[in-house]
Amino acid sequence: MNRDLSSDVSPVLQIQGFNALIRKAVSFALVNLTVAQNDDSSEIRIKQSTTANIPAVQEEWYPRDHEWRETKDALMGKVKSRSRWVEVNELDHSEAFLKEGLDSGTEVVEAEVESLENGWRAMQVWRMEGERFVRHVVTTKGEQRAETKLVYDFEG
Repeated sequence: MNRDLSSDVSPVLQIQGFNALIRKAVSFALVNLTVAQNDDSSEIRIKQSTTANIPAVQEEWYPRDHEWRETKDALMGKVKSRSRWVEVNELDHSEAFLKEGLDSGTEVVEAEVESLENGWRAMQVWRMEGERFVRHVVTTKGEQRAETKLVYDFEG
């Protein structure tokens, strides 16, 4: 993760219910993503790893079927999620932050995650920008809201 181009993730982690110690550790840890995609782009697997001794988040996305799937993660607990390939002008929501810097015809992955245990929701838009993988995320819980930009440099 490119820390200079990314937002602070602490507000998101606070909304998701993580204590101050974990939020601090994550904010200083080096974060890497391993992204694998099958040939027809119907399945995307993301494994996050950190230099801190924090369990990795593993994500599986199926953007061709856009169906809700329930999973349980060591960090996130029980969640449901779905994703889809979509052009920016076809996004289901009006969150300007998620569309920031994108032309209306740009194809992106729109992803939604809802915690079934902690009541938070995250809307995400992913895209490639040159040699970088970029996620814009809006996380909400009740009146709480955090906007986060996560930028990952591509290492081949």
